[in-house]
Amino acid sequence: MAGMIDEKKYERIMQRIAQLGIWLEEEAPYALADQRHLDPHTPEQAYWHLGYHRGLSDMLSFLKDRTEDSEGTASPSHVAGQDE
Repeated sequence: MAGMIDEKKYERIMQRIAQLGIWLEEEAPYALADQRHLDPHTPEQAYWHLGYHRGLSDMLSFLKDRTEDSEGTASPSHVAGQDE
């Protein structure tokens, strides 16, 4: 992992993955079994791609963010389901 991403950012990413896992277990336990996002031309597939696109964009911004590195703070990420 050295040289790829610093330890603080790695830990924040792992915490976010855990938070999302908990949210999915509590709010949509059926989602893993249903796999409706795999059905072509469905709203579920569109929303899955939208979420993945957003996640990758957020991750790229997070990795490029130098504010956290220099000041030790960063804005918190949006909690899934909070506004939905």
